[in-house]
Amino acid sequence: MGDDPPAFDVLFWNADATNLSATLMGDFLHLFETLAFTKQGEVEMAGHPIDLSKVKSDLFILGGTTDHITPWRACYRSTQLFGSKDVTFVLSQAGHMQAILNPPGNPKARYYVSKKPGHPPADVDEWLQGAEEVSGSWWPFWMEWVRNRAGKLIAAPASLGSKQHPPMDPAPGRYVLDEA
Repeated sequence: MGDDPPAFDVLFWNADATNLSATLMGDFLHLFETLAFTKQGEVEMAGHPIDLSKVKSDLFILGGTTDHITPWRACYRSTQLFGSKDVTFVLSQAGHMQAILNPPGNPKARYYVSKKPGHPPADVDEWLQGAEEVSGSWWPFWMEWVRNRAGKLIAAPASLGSKQHPPMDPAPGRYVLDEA
């Protein structure tokens, strides 16, 4: 009706531009459209073939129940692309941005996680039947997941870079300004 919409935290995130160069954005769109990462050996970067099945590290994958951009069942399929034996899939009860921006203290928040550790089944419905609903934000669960894999806590460096790798440009970096 001609008026500015009322302030709403999620709209702030929607307005956050990525500032990717046109070339990089085009590369991303090509990868997404062709589902190239789902096909072994179809993607090559810097002369190296990419094979996700060779990724053996533990994985934490998040989906949102009402996500209209990355539907959660499609996100779940990525649990089967990697070679890891420990894959944690979490289903947040929210949409695209809200699934991620769901901090502790939100009384409406809840998520689903499998009761069985290890590699999830290929069948998403089988996973869902074995998942439990947890009240609250998924953030504390994720923080514990990271803590269990993080190793010894060390102090952050006092400054960026090193003698071997000095800092090049101030944040956010030169690539943001590229218009190629």
